[in-house]
Amino acid sequence: MAQAGGCGSGGGQPPDGGTAGMAGSGGNTAGSGGSSAGNGGSGGTGGSAPVVQTCVPPAAIDQPAAKLSQTGCMDPTDPKKMAAAVIAYDVNSPLWSDGADKQRGLALPTGGKIHVKNCTATPAECTQGKADDGKWVLPVGTVMVKSFLFDGKLVETRLFVHFDAATWVGYSYKWNEEQTDATVTADERVELPFNTGSRTVTWHIPSRMDCMACHTETGGSTLGPETAQMNRVVAGTNQMTNQIDRFKSLGLFDTAPATPYKAALISPTGTAGTVEDRARSYLHANCGFCHRPDDPNFSSIDLRRDVAFKDTNTCNTVPEKGNQGVPTSLIITPGQPDQSLVVLRMMALPEDINGKHGRMPKIASYVVDTAAVTLISDWIRSLTGCPQ
Repeated sequence: MAQAGGCGSGGGQPPDGGTAGMAGSGGNTAGSGGSSAGNGGSGGTGGSAPVVQTCVPPAAIDQPAAKLSQTGCMDPTDPKKMAAAVIAYDVNSPLWSDGADKQRGLALPTGGKIHVKNCTATPAECTQGKADDGKWVLPVGTVMVKSFLFDGKLVETRLFVHFDAATWVGYSYKWNEEQTDATVTADERVELPFNTGSRTVTWHIPSRMDCMACHTETGGSTLGPETAQMNRVVAGTNQMTNQIDRFKSLGLFDTAPATPYKAALISPTGTAGTVEDRARSYLHANCGFCHRPDDPNFSSIDLRRDVAFKDTNTCNTVPEKGNQGVPTSLIITPGQPDQSLVVLRMMALPEDINGKHGRMPKIASYVVDTAAVTLISDWIRSLTGCPQ
């Protein structure tokens, strides 16, 4: 039986063959990115900005709408599609969510603008170095929308809401069998069987605390929106266009990113770039939001893409939190993936109630990403030593 889960708003495992192509006027090559599943909504495909924002936070943080159709985030004529005021987007290096396809969108509050960190112009907003350059900061009132599908059938839609200046909160909506609406779930982790019509998968709906374990303030709260992720070509009105150019045309930035845009992350499942490019891109998207210097729990290593490998503190580094039963293992042992904790933890079982097994990520994933294990193993196998 297959399993599926995930909590982040950053992305998911793309279907084969999704290609980002050239980044147009942005000036970078986005590589082979994953395409979103199904119809992601109308907000991001038109040529004019939404006039009326219907997708807004609930009036009270503990009183989300009972039905997804009541949130204003979905098309009133077809609740399976996002509302016109929700801007569809995709990412270059998706967050692994146990094989689920995803549809992504964001809704900005009326008059709200996206701020993009510029570590050169404003060093004070990049206290952890220039690796945070290009991170998107979304205004209070933003609602992130992400739907999860298997074989084209919706299982869950999550709303990640910037409720106030200090608070983000996630709400999960479980789809009915008829695919006509979804109902908000209780604030608890739930495991359920999901019949796609051709198979049964096991799906895990996260608790709201589960969501915040990944969507940390130090990681930027949202995981996907950053220039390196969004720098990709997508279908526009009668043409292919750079996704960031489209956001600029809609007037969504306080100050738009300068061109050429920051180098795009590389799709881990594509063929663009080197094996190191693809591996570092995967680690950035799936691990770097926690494994960074300012995280209170995982600060000893830094897995952000723009940190030089020699500065990640991973190569030939003795682990601080266990060795997965391999006493001679290091975080990364050049040439030996079977002696590398990065790989061993990706292959571990989900943690049990006592917090054992040592799987990374600790929550939100219950199935090993075998393609990623192969990718990271191939990269480690290619290493002949640690850089100086």
